[in-house]
Amino acid sequence: MVLFLFKKLILSNRAGNLVRRISRLSMVSIGVSTFAFLLILFVMNGMNKSIESRVISLEAHLTILPQDRATHKDMESDPILEKIKGLGAERYSLFDTQDVIIRTMEGQFKGAIAQGFVRKSFENLNQKIKEQNEKHIKKGSNFQIETQMWQEMDIPESNEILIGVDLARSLGVFEGDYLMVLPPESLLLASGEAPVFEKVKIKKILATNLADLDSQYIFYMRDLTLATLKHSLSRQVGIEVWLKDAMDAGRFQDYLQDWLLDQKEAGKPSTITWTIQTWMDRNSALFYALKLEKFMIGLFLGLAGLIASFSILTVLALLISQKKRDIAMLRTLGLSQKSAIRYFIQMGVSLSLVGVSVGAILGLVVGYTLEYYPINILPDIYYDSTIPAKVNLFLFFSVLFVTTLIAFLGSYLPTKAIEKISPAEVLRMKN
Repeated sequence: MVLFLFKKLILSNRAGNLVRRISRLSMVSIGVSTFAFLLILFVMNGMNKSIESRVISLEAHLTILPQDRATHKDMESDPILEKIKGLGAERYSLFDTQDVIIRTMEGQFKGAIAQGFVRKSFENLNQKIKEQNEKHIKKGSNFQIETQMWQEMDIPESNEILIGVDLARSLGVFEGDYLMVLPPESLLLASGEAPVFEKVKIKKILATNLADLDSQYIFYMRDLTLATLKHSLSRQVGIEVWLKDAMDAGRFQDYLQDWLLDQKEAGKPSTITWTIQTWMDRNSALFYALKLEKFMIGLFLGLAGLIASFSILTVLALLISQKKRDIAMLRTLGLSQKSAIRYFIQMGVSLSLVGVSVGAILGLVVGYTLEYYPINILPDIYYDSTIPAKVNLFLFFSVLFVTTLIAFLGSYLPTKAIEKISPAEVLRMKN
């Protein structure tokens, strides 16, 4: 019955040009809105995953820092190292970090963060960069220049550093140039007092494609470089931990915090008060910005789809006003008022679901196509020259549920006019 009425009252020539055209326009607009909403959110999911994979690849999964800088001398013998090993960490090592001022031979100054690693950490960083380049080569990107640049990356030795590409560009320096590295407190020295500094050579310009690392960091071999800055007030020593699965960082963090609490309650507290951060904690501002961007874009696209779905109100209102005699005749033939309202609601929902279904299926197909066969559309100057996508089936079915609910509400409101139709009065009226 609903299908029959849908064909006769909405899609047939008998429905009238105005109702028929608005109905078709409504289905197209709802379908396009649904398609755009799903596809853009799938693409944003893919971009978020791409950024997340870069962060996981190039940053330690867990960073453990002492709250008191003066206690770093006791780190090598602290029991937390044995606990980290016992929990099954893939790798862990000590590292140094401190704020520095960089001065070029031409007199350019720039603030930076100096971080010292052990050899194993540098080898891992080299391997991770190679893996990132190989991923993009598999996707079809032409990264020959960067791949050749880092295929044989040398580990810095004594008085040598690696510098982020954006930091090097802002300073105007190249590989082989010399820099002077000073502690920040040297700015507070009295006039005539010689500051502490160390002269270092740029071994490699490092491109990690992480904005913070490329624009702020220099890396050096721990205990071989910046020895004169060892007593800098900003220097801090910590522990970096790599896990088999980066997503276990939160659970690993909870285990360590619970263990530290148990040690304290048992009367065997550690001599060092630790601050434990996961890779998600350190990049929380970035991930929050990505979530906010995704939410706002989804909100505006959802509002656009909601506005498009309001056309159902127009279609049903016009249809009811033009078909009062038909409704009255059906009522006199035995159709109840509740049944008439139910049929018109079902017609409105069907009208909406035709557009939603077509748009949702197209969005799902295009999303899966981009996920498994990404299109190489951007120039090679970008880190990710493809359009990534990540299909979320929960989002897909949530959109279907919400649009069905909106279609029901949008169809119910205009059908309330059927209650005011009196069959006797309508049939006595002239056309």
